[in-house]
Parts: sequence; structure tokens; C-alpha cells
Amino acid sequence: MAKVAEELVDFHGARDYLKQAAEEYAQATGTVSNERAYALNSQGIKHMELAEHKEALLCFQEALAIFMKDDDLIAVAMIYNNIAIVYRRQDKLDEALRWLFKALPIKENKLGKEDPETAVTYDNIGIVYNRQGKYSEALDWHFKALPIRESKLGKKHPQIAATYNNIAIVYKNQGKYDEALEWYFKDLKISENALGKSHPETATTYNNIANVYMEQGDLNEALEWYFKALPIRENALGKDHPETAATYNNIAIVYKSQGKLDEALNLYLKAYRIGCNKLDPEHPYVKNWRKNMEIAYTYTNPTQPFEEWLQEQMETETV
Repeated sequence: MAKVAEELVDFHGARDYLKQAAEEYAQATGTVSNERAYALNSQGIKHMELAEHKEALLCFQEALAIFMKDDDLIAVAMIYNNIAIVYRRQDKLDEALRWLFKALPIKENKLGKEDPETAVTYDNIGIVYNRQGKYSEALDWHFKALPIRESKLGKKHPQIAATYNNIAIVYKNQGKYDEALEWYFKDLKISENALGKSHPETATTYNNIANVYMEQGDLNEALEWYFKALPIRENALGKDHPETAATYNNIAIVYKSQGKLDEALNLYLKAYRIGCNKLDPEHPYVKNWRKNMEIAYTYTNPTQPFEEWLQEQMETETV
């Protein structure tokens, strides 16, 4: 499993892991009779990368029906996990947990409680609890996953970096910024070495480090890290991807704090358009980007109501 972007659901999270896991599950079953189901799973992962949640769910559900018919429980658990990720990205957290707890007993029984794949589910449960504000529970699950992964995969594996990142997010949300940075920089050392400095997962760490500096009021340091993340996301994910939008929003927050209102509004608007196109105007993150934009707009001594201004902008400009 891959790491989570703090201010967004992990839209690219699991990009590399899920593809690798699908291959490993296929090998574990010792059969290729479910080629269509694995193809559907792969297509679902591609839809997730593009934040096309409805399409991803359709692919996963069709694959699930095939695996269940064949009583392929290991693959069933894989699909349960993938469905949970989609619901998490839609901010349907209770639904995400329900699917994770469907996957967990299968993995524990079929693979064992010390298997890295079981640790993936432990970590995913921790991510959801963190997003629900249940920080103690989140840390319990992350620290349950960590020793398994370190023991089975080694301390330089990208999946270890993912768990370090997830622990850091919880500490950041608790206001424990020094601990958060400590775990982020442990993550960063692995990510840069194992994945490279231009990988989207590394960009996530850059973004998350910037978030901590912004919380601490160190705007120049935050901006430096956001601009390390931005070109990677634009090149690797595209300029209209929700993760890229998250970085636009974050940079806009810094600009607004620096009094650069025009620059901030342009980036807020850019992020909001992407959110409306790729997610949903009612998604919590998109609503937050809209709120940020409205606050910045009020500081510009506007001559027209925000709603009227926004409607004009949405009608006349595109991403």
C-alpha cells in the first residue's frame, strides 16, 4: 500500500502496490483461469488513478463476482481492499471500514497475522481511523503494521516509507509537529532512494512536509517544499488531477497568508475547477477549497457577491 496525501484522500496511493499485489495474488492462486477478473481489477486501478470512482467500483464489483464464484478467497480479499480504498477516497469512511473488516479475517486466516499483506489491511484501517479523528486507534493499527513490514520487507522498502508517512500524518493532526517531521524525513530518505526524486510518492512526502511547516507558520519553508512537489505531480499525474489540485490549494493558502491575493485566487480557482470535474462539488475537500477561495475573495474589496463572481469564472474559464 502506498502513502496518503494529507490534505486529500490518497488518489495515487496504492498505485504501484495494487498492481504488484494483483500479480502476487494471481501467482498465489496458482491459476490464470481468472484472467478476466484480474483484467477488471487492473482496469479498476486505472480508474482510481484518474479519480473515476464510479467506474472503478463497477470494475471491482464485476471482478469480485467472478472471484467469489470461483471461491478464490485471497483474490476476494484483494478486491475488498480495493473497494475500501475507493470509498475512502469518496470520504465514505464507515463504508470503507466495513469492507476492510471483511478483508481482514480472510487475510489473517489464509495468510496469517504476520504476513505483509495482512499488514496492508492493518495500515489501511489506521488511515480510515485517522480520517475519522480517532488518532489513538489509528496509531495502534499503524504500529501493528510497522514491525511486520520491517521484519518481512526490510527497513528500506517503499511500503515501510508508506507506514512512516501514515504515522507522521497522525502526529501532525495531533499537533505533534516535531514527531511528524521526524517520521516524514524517515519516509523521505527511503522514498528518494527507492523510488527517485521525481516519483509521485516522493512528491506526496514533499507536500506533507510542507503542510507541517505551514502549520508551524514557516511559510517560506512550506512554499519551498510545495514547489518541489508541484512539478512532479503536474508531470506524473497531470495538471487536472486531484492531487495536483491539492498542491495548487496549498500554495494558494501560503500566498493568501503573504497577502498575494490575486495569485492565491487564481490557484484556488484552479483547484476548485479540478475538484468539481474530477470529484464532486460536495466532496469535503472540494468544499474546503471553495471556502478558502471565498475567504480570500472577501479580502480583495470585491464589487460583486462571491457567488456571482464564481459563476462567471466557472463559465468563462477552463482548467
